[in-house]
Amino acid sequence: PLGWKWRPPLELLEIIYWITVAVGILALIGFRTNPSLMIFALGNIFMQAYIYSFGEFHHPEALMMITLVILAMSPAGAALSVDDLRRRRSNFFERGRFENFNIFGKKSLFARWPLLLVQWIFALIYFSAFFSKISTAGFDWMNGYTLQYYLIRDGIRWGSDLGIWLGQHHTVVLLLSWISIIFEGTFILVLIFPRLAWFYIPAGVAFHIGIYLTQKAPFFQFIAIFVVFIPWADIIKYVSSRFGDLGKKEKPEVFFDGQCPLCIRSMVLLRYFDWFNRLSYCDFQKRWSSLAKSHPEISFGDLRREMHLVLPNGKVYKGFFAFRSICKYMPLFWPLLVFFYFPFTSVIGPKIYGFVANRRPRFQDCPSGSCSIHS
Repeated sequence: PLGWKWRPPLELLEIIYWITVAVGILALIGFRTNPSLMIFALGNIFMQAYIYSFGEFHHPEALMMITLVILAMSPAGAALSVDDLRRRRSNFFERGRFENFNIFGKKSLFARWPLLLVQWIFALIYFSAFFSKISTAGFDWMNGYTLQYYLIRDGIRWGSDLGIWLGQHHTVVLLLSWISIIFEGTFILVLIFPRLAWFYIPAGVAFHIGIYLTQKAPFFQFIAIFVVFIPWADIIKYVSSRFGDLGKKEKPEVFFDGQCPLCIRSMVLLRYFDWFNRLSYCDFQKRWSSLAKSHPEISFGDLRREMHLVLPNGKVYKGFFAFRSICKYMPLFWPLLVFFYFPFTSVIGPKIYGFVANRRPRFQDCPSGSCSIHS
């Protein structure tokens, strides 16, 4: 639209590049997920089109651009995102109470179509390569000589010693020719029998790595997009059910003040990252009678002042030490443990925790007027 002589100046390209990087980070953590994903996709398409203006066209980049646009139109931010966390915190805050939830139980009618669409594109790509070989050369393509030619040609062109060496061994190349044609022609079976993905995806990764090492053809985008075939939610559910409670019937219990809005939001945050369901979360006022009998050393006033963690063996942690122990049960929080065990942290940490806990009204409004911190 700006004329064939117009080219974007370097400054504009740098601005677009850094905007794309920034929204890509926002999309990764799930903040304003769909707008961030769409801007990220458009930024990548613009830069890729600019690169195409000075070189050859290749399909690995095209598949990645298509996938990014599809992802931007999906409900990707509905779970495991900052957007979802903010929605949950807001809902619980408006209700004035915390309720246990499971982020992996969230479902959507539109959650699967982007995955299926990308899977079908993969199947069509491989079937297209299979059909091109068969329709052009028939079964003569599998005689090994065709692949030998390409290995030696690309090896010389791109400086691949492995490709040149492999191209001199006809028997090995003959076997690879048949493996290649069978892989491409039957990949569509993954869509009919999803469990075959556990065979075809590792085979596909090895297939493309081998192409890169011998012919310097980079299909790294394909390898990355293979993740659409992996049932991540099912894997996490299995791990959670198998190892979530550490093999014990009883789990550590987190006791908090259910009338404190800041405490409610804190519990939503902890529960959101408790992916393996390793902790229980209890409003101490609802359990006070039984808690007072089982743990007479815990006072009602202490529970109001700071969070408590009670382990199945009866050991109790309070405040900062409770939070530090909670981090051990959440893999995403493990990096914090490095800082929480620095020298003098056991002295400084409780003071910071107490400072925040004693000033909760300044950090959080109490719309109900019944917060224990105001009593």
